[in-house]
Amino acid sequence: MRCLTPAVALAMVALSAQAALAGKSDFRVYNNTGTTLERLYITETGYRDWGRDILGRSVLPDGYSVGIHFANPSPRVCYYDIRAIFSGGETVEEYRVDVCNSDLYTIYRRPSRSVNYY
Repeated sequence: MRCLTPAVALAMVALSAQAALAGKSDFRVYNNTGTTLERLYITETGYRDWGRDILGRSVLPDGYSVGIHFANPSPRVCYYDIRAIFSGGETVEEYRVDVCNSDLYTIYRRPSRSVNYY
């Protein structure tokens, strides 16, 4: 496994593929960082607890994606918070991600030294 270095900058971007009417049943998280994503948490915006690691015992290597399926999606909930923890301990969080208007959420490497969110 490769580790994140301080020079690695991450950015998260939600790419809109198609708009949904309301609520959300699924979307994909794609790792394009050059390092392994070890833990992934997704929770409705406003919850204080991140809940369980969606990857479980698995990891998400660079260049791979994972499908996120909401078993009982609320018809009124579109905003979720996402927390990603990489090998080496780097943690990236983004809040109020609109999954109703996105089918793909990409975590990618930026050339700068800062963490940027889009």
